[in-house]
Amino acid sequence: MAASSEMDDIALWGLLIKGDQKALEILYQRYYSLLLNYGLRCSTDKELVKDCIQDLFINLYQNTHINVTNITVRSYLLKALRNNLTYKLATNKEADSLDDSVFHIPLNEDLFEQLFPKNDHDLQLARRLLVAISQLSPNQKTVLYLRYVQELSYKEIADVMDMNIQSSMNLSSRALTKLRTLVTQDEYFLGVWQLFFLKIILSL
Repeated sequence: MAASSEMDDIALWGLLIKGDQKALEILYQRYYSLLLNYGLRCSTDKELVKDCIQDLFINLYQNTHINVTNITVRSYLLKALRNNLTYKLATNKEADSLDDSVFHIPLNEDLFEQLFPKNDHDLQLARRLLVAISQLSPNQKTVLYLRYVQELSYKEIADVMDMNIQSSMNLSSRALTKLRTLVTQDEYFLGVWQLFFLKIILSL
């Protein structure tokens, strides 16, 4: 069976472990943007992130024994990129680990104006939200990003962050509670927050 862009991840992975280069190319195209966006949250060095993504897919092609039975391909790739970045950053003595680094959210006032040009309420809420997000721990930022921007399941988040499912749920719940406390009790809060983050990703 020839690899096709219509195939799901598991079918493509089955072909990949048989040495199908086309399957590798499709997975690369399917997940490159997600991996780049996630990588840039962990390091502002764009070239380093790109190199780690390239290394990740080269390793996949050369090591076809990798089993994704109990995890999704998406969570495997994110975790593998995280591990690659951790190793490279530690090797370069830029950081001891990603857990100790800042989860980057590059924003400026001009972008705020573009996001909410005619809605002062949302603009002010977004500004307060940015301040609140800056007070979250890197792990709290990461779990919210993976859950509400990349829409990973709690099982996938647990796989990426090396924790159990209940811990990923608890981490997300505590982060949201802290944001609500810091920002507003407005019921519209979560919708604006999600839109806010999605716009950030699209603007990169």
